[in-house]
Amino acid sequence: MTKVSFRTNVLLKSIIGKDLITDDNIAVLELVKNSFDAGSKESNIIFRNVLHNQEIKEYKKLNASEIIISDSGSGMSEYDLINKWLNIAYSEKKSKKEEHNRTLAGNKGVGRFSCDRLGKFLTIYTKKENSNLIKLSIDWRKFEQIDDIEINIQDINFDLEEITMIQYQNETNLNSFKSGTTLSITSLREEWSHKKILSLKRQLEKFINPNQSFESEKFDVNILAEEFIKIEKDFQPFQKINGTVENKIFDKLNFKVTYIHSEISEDGTKITTTLKDRGNEIFTLTEHNPFDLLKNIKIHIYYLNPYSKAYFMKQTGIRSNEFGSISFFIDGFRVPPYGDSGDDWLGMENRKNQGRARYLGTREVIGRIEVFGNQEKEDDEKYFKIISSRSGVLNNDIFNQLTKFSNPFGYYLKTLRRLERFVVEGINWDSITIKNFSKLEDEIINDPNWDESKELFNEDSLTRNKRILSVIEKIVNVKKDEIIDLSINRDFVSDLADEQKQKSEAELNSIVNQLSKKELSSVELNQLLSKISTSKIELDSFPISQNEIDKLKTEQEKLKIQIQQQFENVKTLEEEKIKAEKDAEKLEKELELEKEKNTYLKTSSRSLTEDAKGLVHNIKITSKKISDSVDNLYHKVIENNYTKNNLLKSLGAIKFQAEKANKISKIITRSNFKADANAQIADVVKYINQYVNIYSDIYPKTELDFEVICNDSELVKKFSLLDISVVLDDLISNSVKASAKNIKIEMSNPSKDILKIYFSDDGNGVSKEFIENKETIFDLGITTTLGGSGIGLNSVRTGLKSMKGEIKFIGNNIQLKGACFEITIQ
Repeated sequence: MTKVSFRTNVLLKSIIGKDLITDDNIAVLELVKNSFDAGSKESNIIFRNVLHNQEIKEYKKLNASEIIISDSGSGMSEYDLINKWLNIAYSEKKSKKEEHNRTLAGNKGVGRFSCDRLGKFLTIYTKKENSNLIKLSIDWRKFEQIDDIEINIQDINFDLEEITMIQYQNETNLNSFKSGTTLSITSLREEWSHKKILSLKRQLEKFINPNQSFESEKFDVNILAEEFIKIEKDFQPFQKINGTVENKIFDKLNFKVTYIHSEISEDGTKITTTLKDRGNEIFTLTEHNPFDLLKNIKIHIYYLNPYSKAYFMKQTGIRSNEFGSISFFIDGFRVPPYGDSGDDWLGMENRKNQGRARYLGTREVIGRIEVFGNQEKEDDEKYFKIISSRSGVLNNDIFNQLTKFSNPFGYYLKTLRRLERFVVEGINWDSITIKNFSKLEDEIINDPNWDESKELFNEDSLTRNKRILSVIEKIVNVKKDEIIDLSINRDFVSDLADEQKQKSEAELNSIVNQLSKKELSSVELNQLLSKISTSKIELDSFPISQNEIDKLKTEQEKLKIQIQQQFENVKTLEEEKIKAEKDAEKLEKELELEKEKNTYLKTSSRSLTEDAKGLVHNIKITSKKISDSVDNLYHKVIENNYTKNNLLKSLGAIKFQAEKANKISKIITRSNFKADANAQIADVVKYINQYVNIYSDIYPKTELDFEVICNDSELVKKFSLLDISVVLDDLISNSVKASAKNIKIEMSNPSKDILKIYFSDDGNGVSKEFIENKETIFDLGITTTLGGSGIGLNSVRTGLKSMKGEIKFIGNNIQLKGACFEITIQ
């Protein structure tokens, strides 16, 4: 029998290197973790020659793009380099877990291949204290030989040598050090622009826990990219890449948001939850922990209303939804991609889609979950296991107890649901009066003097906080036998009671002032009585001292009796006034009937009214149309150029104009006036379209052609068909007088209840003398056409007023080369 074993082909390097770690930011994070685990107080990330990054084929060629990551940690010996660092997948962190008074961040032994992801060449300079400085040079390209079955990964050799500190300083242009490690990665595989480095900085900000478990051992991450210092000279702090990376976002939000904090004790026996709102603590609850696998865990969730989102943008330079949502930290370091923008690892968006008015989603909250003392073991379901690709955590039993979104719910959802009830039922989503949120955001960001006093909400703080107090029990939602302790903030309750007392006193003073200043109607007096009744109920529901309540109620009762007496007196006077108004209305109607009997005599006077003049003018136009229609029909008969259908249509048009003239004459004589002038409910657009079509039978296309564009518009309303007919007749008549051959009528709806009409022709247009003073053409007696009477356009404006319309001349050569009028009807 032959013994066989696995071989490690040279291509394994890429599989566990640049092909496994697919994100540059994650690669840098892994190397920063190594600095932290080495006990260094800082990790320095230096970018060189990245503004003109180019493909470098020769190792260490001058001006090669470069990333340097250096620390002052414990460093490595030659033994460490050969037997540990170069030993693939080996990591003593798996068993050690803690060193240098820190819980170790790395644990899989894969982080070394992050260097391969970032660049083609790597030089390691490392030194333990009181030992020699060692240099290891690696060319990653040597592993990338395709289809060579004979070459194993261990067949590739590199140079390992001892060097002096002076040689190190010359090669790196960095200061000497007692102990630590410097990684020089050259010939970078990707372009590193200012935007890309800023993205890295923001990842590092989220990577560093604001509540670091290693506060006693300070650890800073510094970025230096000298090529960009001048470029970002006038940038806001959050736009700069150079400097120390800090995570202060959550500190800035503590007093601007509704916030819940919950933590499971180190021994796992109890959960303590605190809810805060705008800086006020609402309650603190301590309860027994039902999650047997969870201990030493903290959850922080912040609800962002529109104002908070704008503050977030102002402070960080990015929108909250771009920052991400709920991040996950294990032993002080963030686990990607949890909390990244668009990552719904907790299933919040799926849940929100089931009830958008009841649930919070990733766009409404930001926060973090922190796990401490996670002593991971290979086959233990009781510990969180980070996947080696750094793509999250294994979905085992403990992870399920933390994140489960179905009944029985996990710890996170238990906490989130309390915040949700507070937001939905307690503060009513903090609904604000402003509808345009993007405009609000711009205003807050651009106004250096903006503060929280300028915030406007749909309800006052007293109403809001009273509702909060009334629903606290529902928000807590816990059985009595599960509670260890529950305390509601006494100051919050006391302040609320004082505010209620001040409100009641202010209302009493306001009522007294109203009674003394003017005589009130019965409706106004009734409203005051209702105010007093409401105030009484509010007083009974608040923990104000009984003496103060009795005093306020006595004053209320006195006012109530006074108001009731006034109410009876005013009610009697109002009834008498209504009777007198009805008698006056009846007399006025009788006088109106007498006036209508004498209408004919008045209109027979030699001095015609302006309305009558307009109607006489329309009779002239109508008569002209009848004559033109007869002439048109006459020529068709002479030229034998007609059909039976054309003949009938022409006769119909003539009959229509004749009946219209008859109607106008009846209006002038006031005979049957009301019957003909009454408004009807119809679609203005359809009526105009049908009415204009009649003209095709009066004028041949060679003389006058009409184009009507409706644009799917409509306006159904009550209007006089005769009035709109008169308007159209006058406008068309003016176009004919101006030698127009084409008339265009275009209608559209700017909004549901408004119709916009553009009436234009290709005639001679309005003369220059009226262009600068356009309104004068609508004055009675002013004519814009040769042989005109000066009545038509004035009549048009008058007719439109009757149907809530208006007209204005907007110029010549707008749509056609002649005059163009804009008509608006509502």
